[in-house]
Amino acid sequence: MNSSLGTYRLGGGRVVALWIIGLVALMAISALVTESGRNRIISVGLCVAVMCVSYLLGVRPAVMEGPDELKVLNPLRTVHISWSLISDVTVKDVVIIDTEQGSIRCYALPRRERRSAASVVNSTLNSRIPMGSDASAANLNVSGSVVDVIREHAQALGSGARENVSVSKTVDRDVVVALVTLAAALLSAGVSLWA
Repeated sequence: MNSSLGTYRLGGGRVVALWIIGLVALMAISALVTESGRNRIISVGLCVAVMCVSYLLGVRPAVMEGPDELKVLNPLRTVHISWSLISDVTVKDVVIIDTEQGSIRCYALPRRERRSAASVVNSTLNSRIPMGSDASAANLNVSGSVVDVIREHAQALGSGARENVSVSKTVDRDVVVALVTLAAALLSAGVSLWA
């Protein structure tokens, strides 16, 4: 069972965030070379701030399945959930993991399974369901979604004891570093702007 445990991250959002970080890093280097004085500090400070926010919102979010727990990395905190505490997994604006101690929102999970371009074209061209066929069989996204996989793992791995088990919420070092860097960048840009 452990071989099917995985890590889920943002797809397109992660690519966009990495692209923004790379582009803004080039802009910061350009500002260091071409600007001088106050303009250099403001430009580099704003670039560093944008890179920190892009990291927190696009690169960091993840959901990691382990043999004993589900680890949810949200933008500002990490939540460790024992498999035995998960009661349900639902989808609203984001994926929500319901436990006996509350609900945890997962910003890294897709709300629906990705479909290939050929599948989208095929379902668009053949949008009618043949007479006499089952409508549920025509749905391509019924099984295999990330939500279903987590639900199945919670049922299979969550049969352990529930005593002395709780949901732990922590703030990781990378979040603290990103927030301190963000604050320092904005403070330096602000002081340079009004000095």
